[in-house]
Amino acid sequence: MKVDFVRQMHRFILRHAMIKNGETVLVAVSGGADSLALLYGLHELHSRLNCHLHVAHLNHCLRPDADADADFVQRHAAQLGLACTLQRTEVPHLVKVWKLSVEAAARKARYQFYEEVSTHIGATKVALGHHQDDTAETVLMNLIRGSGSTGLKGIPPVRNFKFIRPLMGFTRQQIEAFLTAKGLVPRHDSTNTDIRYLRNRIRHALIPRLESDYNPNIRVGLSRTADVLGAESEYLDTVAQKAFETCRVRDPDKIKTLATSESVVLDRVKFQQFHIAVQRRVLRQSFFEMLADTGDIYFTHCEAMLGLIEGDAPSAILALPNGLRFRRVYQYLIFEVNTSSSVSLPIGIENFAYPLVVPGKTFIDALNTEIIAELGDIQSRKVRTFPDGRFEAIFDYEKVREAFADSSSETFLLRIRNRRQGDRFQPYGMQGTKKIKDFMIDAKVPRDARERIPMLVCGDAVLWIVGYTTSEPFKIHSGTRQYLHLRYVSD
Repeated sequence: MKVDFVRQMHRFILRHAMIKNGETVLVAVSGGADSLALLYGLHELHSRLNCHLHVAHLNHCLRPDADADADFVQRHAAQLGLACTLQRTEVPHLVKVWKLSVEAAARKARYQFYEEVSTHIGATKVALGHHQDDTAETVLMNLIRGSGSTGLKGIPPVRNFKFIRPLMGFTRQQIEAFLTAKGLVPRHDSTNTDIRYLRNRIRHALIPRLESDYNPNIRVGLSRTADVLGAESEYLDTVAQKAFETCRVRDPDKIKTLATSESVVLDRVKFQQFHIAVQRRVLRQSFFEMLADTGDIYFTHCEAMLGLIEGDAPSAILALPNGLRFRRVYQYLIFEVNTSSSVSLPIGIENFAYPLVVPGKTFIDALNTEIIAELGDIQSRKVRTFPDGRFEAIFDYEKVREAFADSSSETFLLRIRNRRQGDRFQPYGMQGTKKIKDFMIDAKVPRDARERIPMLVCGDAVLWIVGYTTSEPFKIHSGTRQYLHLRYVSD
């Protein structure tokens, strides 16, 4: 098994031209099964590949045993005679600073760490432990979130000519068999079984259900689908790149009259000659040209831009994520830095309303976010401090129920929705009520961002304006027994 695994890994690396002669490869090792197999597989191959290996481990400070993971990785690196870089980062703090979910903040911190270490040691490749099962989970996760073909192509074996995934040809079962054959026992990450995370629910609940009730080979089928869509996406990317170059206005004198030299300007007439599938990719490519990343531009942004391009108004402006904006100026389409506002929430959306699952998770499709709700006994609550009411809030659940005891069960249903005309509430710490509109004006919320702010309501009563504050009448007090704890998570 050991020989077959390493031989197959070698073939996969060569087929995808992952490692060149003499390169230094940074091996990302968490201590789990996947990364441990990656480390030992590459170590057995490094002579044949003529590459140098350097181990890297980032301690996310998310679990009590995280320090033990770091020690474990360092010991294995030493046993193999490899240099190792360890670093700690307080992901819980970054969640608040970056206003991201735990998963998204951890991922961002990891990639920053990889870039820093790569630069320091001169590594030209970063090896990651993703495998075939990860592709199946990613395809399902993106399908649930309404992703287009870009998201459904799964995880590429090589990204940006730097990040390589030598285990993409293996299943989790094959990886575990390799470790067993070598007598290696990986570290166990308890967060991998925490079903509060969408990926874990897909891994431990959805996929097993699909395997037992629908298709026992669902993982292979999803992986093949990802391969097909990946190849098609690569082809469309080449078509879109040519279309982008055709549409792009490069005349400096013309650009000077429309925008700054750092802006991306497209010819609207030429743009409209392409198929809509290509148009969407050209818009994403324009966004990428400005930021070298397309992670935060979604289907809704592209549709909003297409609406302005095809609309009757000759001039229009649309704010985009990451401090950018899109302008149509007659027959020109402009991507530029948004100098009018630092806020990156922007596109107008229709009214939305979602019943809050208590306890459980509520996915807010309109915003690509979710809210996690938990019920608990205040006496048994381990953490005695309370959240600040912005992206995490806590309420006296008995007060909520009592306030609406005379209402029908349907009206009592807690909902997540955006604002409606006439909405009022009593902000935390205040005596009187206030119109939501006035509250948002006072809070300097841009007009074009107000419809995107979710609120927790019960009937017509507003309990929480997410990102800002909670309602005074439902706060925790000395007599509180049962509490409702909510966390707003954005990826």
